[in-house]
Amino acid sequence: MNRFALALVLLFGGDLVSSYQATPNDAVMSSIVLGGDDGAMLGSSVGEELRSMFVEWVNEFEKEYPSVEEMLERMLVWVENHARIEEHNNQEPAPSFTLAHNRFSDMTQDEFQQMHFLGDFATGIDAEKVKVQKKFSTPAVEEAERRMLRSQKTSSLADMINWVESGAVAPVKNQGHCGDCWAFSTTGAIEGARFIKTGELTPLSEQMLTDCDTKVDNGCQGGLMDNAFKYDETIKGLCSEEDYPYEAANKECRMDSCTAVPDTELKTYVDVDDQDAEALMAAVNIGPVSVAIQAGQFVFQFYHGGVFESSSCGKPLWDMCLEGDNDNCCNSENKYGKQCFPKVDHAVLVVGYGTDETTGKPYWLVKNSWGQSWGEEGYVRLSRDTTDDNLWGVCGILSISSYPILL
Repeated sequence: MNRFALALVLLFGGDLVSSYQATPNDAVMSSIVLGGDDGAMLGSSVGEELRSMFVEWVNEFEKEYPSVEEMLERMLVWVENHARIEEHNNQEPAPSFTLAHNRFSDMTQDEFQQMHFLGDFATGIDAEKVKVQKKFSTPAVEEAERRMLRSQKTSSLADMINWVESGAVAPVKNQGHCGDCWAFSTTGAIEGARFIKTGELTPLSEQMLTDCDTKVDNGCQGGLMDNAFKYDETIKGLCSEEDYPYEAANKECRMDSCTAVPDTELKTYVDVDDQDAEALMAAVNIGPVSVAIQAGQFVFQFYHGGVFESSSCGKPLWDMCLEGDNDNCCNSENKYGKQCFPKVDHAVLVVGYGTDETTGKPYWLVKNSWGQSWGEEGYVRLSRDTTDDNLWGVCGILSISSYPILL
């Protein structure tokens, strides 16, 4: 049975499929009309349940398809994703996090990655170049902040931080079909810093960064938060989201039509030491922190809740060198090479950390930009555990992180 025929049986069931007008040469469709093992199986209660679930999902997310053929193809993708979701959730012992359907359920993993410029569709980060730039362009203010972070590591850090509950985090936004996650991470960090300074929370304009910060960053085709922080310093602040609304596309810059929100101009920004969980914790004690992670995996596409653990997400191609190893392994000298740096492809915002009350697992509280229907109302809790063979943390969260310092 081909995919189109399978979809017809799943969608319409035996009674309605029997009325389908198959052409004389359509052997597959004729076999469905006349019945058969496949048709009988898929017309059973299992097929009925899948059919009902798909229709319910279509209504929930207000999906519309240009043709019956497209709808049938999308339903098959949905069914295949459903099987993988169920397989994950029904593992023994139970996994630390669950998967569930969301608005991406009718997309293959490749389509999902292409939509968000993840995985093979990511623009890529030249880690060597980024680290060299940081080494030779560290302002005195930033260096003082980094010394403060190091001293704070040796003192007591809070057991839990939640900037969402403190009021420093704007509602979860949705970047849509545009790879400007870097802009959302940037505005989130500045919004948080401004709230901590003034007590006021004003959503800032990602579209302004997408349209105007184009000398180094590339709008919907990707960018870096540090570049955006530098751009903020140059233009002396960002406009509000209300004055410069989001359009999920590269548009002509119109920053002259709005006025920067007071107290959004940066003095500088601080790069947090990589491969150092305590340094990131110390930074989160100050405020929300922009980070890069790997997010193109199937389990991330359908993350629903719990503490996200994965031995593969963010793991470099090569393992860390063991004593006596010299070849095809990672050490302090080559850790920024392509084989040793995690394939981070998505920018998010760390807005806290804590420990799960049920499992006792430590986590980072991370704000995403895929809407509130994804994850835990738009958030994911990434495990804070690290392993000897991957010092970059789960999904590479300890690779690239920074936070702004306001003027």
